[in-house]
Amino acid sequence: MTATGSAPALHGPDAADPADRYLRGRTTRSAAPRTVLSLARVEGSLLVRSLLVLAGLLAAGGVVWLNIRSAEPLWWNFGWRIGLGQVVLGMAVLVAAQLAAGRARRNGMTDLYASFPATAGTRTLAHLAGLLGAVPASLVLIGAVVTVAQLLGAIGTPSIAVLAGGVLLVIAAGAAGIAISTRFPHPLAGMLGALVLFASSGQSHLPWAAGLWLYPWASFGDQLGSLPGPLAGYPPGGAHALELAGLAAFAGVVALALTMRRAQARARALVVAAGIVALALVCLAGAIELQPIPTRDLNHLINEIADPAATQHCTTGSQVRYCLYPGFGSRLPALEAPVNAVLAHVPARPTRPLTLRQVAGLSLPDSTLTHGHPNRQVSRWDAQANRTPANRIGNSAGFPPASEVFLPVGSWPDRGGQLADARFDLALVAAEWAVRIPSQAIGSIPPEAGRGGAKYVPLACVPRGQAREAIAIWLAIIATHPSVGELTGGRYGGGYVGVKVGNSLVPTSLWAYPENGLAVSGPGLGPQTTDAGYLLANAMTKLPEQKVARVVRDDWNRWLDWHTTDAQLAATLGIPMPRVPAIQTQQGRPEVDLLCTT
Repeated sequence: MTATGSAPALHGPDAADPADRYLRGRTTRSAAPRTVLSLARVEGSLLVRSLLVLAGLLAAGGVVWLNIRSAEPLWWNFGWRIGLGQVVLGMAVLVAAQLAAGRARRNGMTDLYASFPATAGTRTLAHLAGLLGAVPASLVLIGAVVTVAQLLGAIGTPSIAVLAGGVLLVIAAGAAGIAISTRFPHPLAGMLGALVLFASSGQSHLPWAAGLWLYPWASFGDQLGSLPGPLAGYPPGGAHALELAGLAAFAGVVALALTMRRAQARARALVVAAGIVALALVCLAGAIELQPIPTRDLNHLINEIADPAATQHCTTGSQVRYCLYPGFGSRLPALEAPVNAVLAHVPARPTRPLTLRQVAGLSLPDSTLTHGHPNRQVSRWDAQANRTPANRIGNSAGFPPASEVFLPVGSWPDRGGQLADARFDLALVAAEWAVRIPSQAIGSIPPEAGRGGAKYVPLACVPRGQAREAIAIWLAIIATHPSVGELTGGRYGGGYVGVKVGNSLVPTSLWAYPENGLAVSGPGLGPQTTDAGYLLANAMTKLPEQKVARVVRDDWNRWLDWHTTDAQLAATLGIPMPRVPAIQTQQGRPEVDLLCTT
């Protein structure tokens, strides 16, 4: 049947097919961006709600906390440690993205998905765009750590480039998961990819230490936690973020290239060009990361370490001088509190002031710091860094500076039991200074033991049976009020070992040597606390504080005499001298020490 015109009224299927194919092609091309955005929203929302990603976020937070909880909050160190959590989160995102992108082949529905209007390449592009759904978890991790660090009074400011690099790491991990799924849809492939990412962040197996920053996110191969301030190019945050962006783009290009149809020659050419640009970005970033740190900056760092007095700001109060690196002024109240609490109970103070000085140290040579510099220059830096005050035996005469203690950068915690330990350590140092116990004694090496004759060396002295030792420990206890558990077990009651002083074996307390090291230390070895002094001081805390303070104040000069025994102090207080436990042996302790006699 035909109409009155020349054109047919009804078209058969064969006649309509070319026009329909043309219209479908136009409609598909025009709808492709909207299709990608629609699919990307779906995939992104699935990542946001993924229990796997949520578990990765919680695990990442735990990893970051374990790495920063015992460290002083320094932003040039904390910022990089956040990236360790991003590695864990990236592992979860990699597995989730691989599972999502490989569901068609894994579930045997390739033919069904091929019948959809969206091609495989379009779906892959949507998966890549959907990786933005992993960004909120990464930002939550950053926000949580930044908030905690600021509440703890972190020193410095976070590096935006380093924090951004962590976000890019998560995206790159997800892109790698999508690329893996194009050929290996089995879930085990994603897990293996996550393990590879985890292994790349290790330290002991890294084959090239100078290329530390080239790895996705290397851990613990740096000395960031002991630097007195940020060092430009260490780590190279901007270049590392550029490298991760290039790796994310390259992984996405690989995924697209493996899923696009061969007939799409023009699109494949664009993808290949994008892959070349991504590789060029990675290579450019790597070249920047491998550039040596400028000599001028390293010279400044070494000078800060070897001669801290040249750059530190000093504040004097109550005959105590606090010298801190720039930017650490907020630490002053926390340092003054335990010291002032001790001095409030001291009737008279020594004529020589006590100096508390921050010190920093570097372990050189370090290829991540000094690569690209001549060995002769590195040797000079090493020798200069070893002349830090904490490493000096003494002044030009060979004797140590009097009444000076050191606070290593990175050693002052800000929370929990570790802060209580640090406060007690500082209070004990101040109390020992107040009762005139030497920060160290001087021994000599016989001429036959050295090439240049007798040499003076610092040795830890032991206040054996001296009343002033118990008074110093008592002052530290009442100044910081450590918990009963700390005084009766664990750190402060860990047991007793013996050292030889002259011809006598003196029991000394383990609680003076915590496993994590003292937050403060003298120029060399400090006095070793005896068990008798600790037990008597602990017994003194059971008496009314006013009674003990009156006894100490009324006969202060007598108690400062090193000849006055702790037994005499106990008798004056009207308490029996505590019984000393049996001596235990421990390897690695000095066999011979000196008696504190000044």
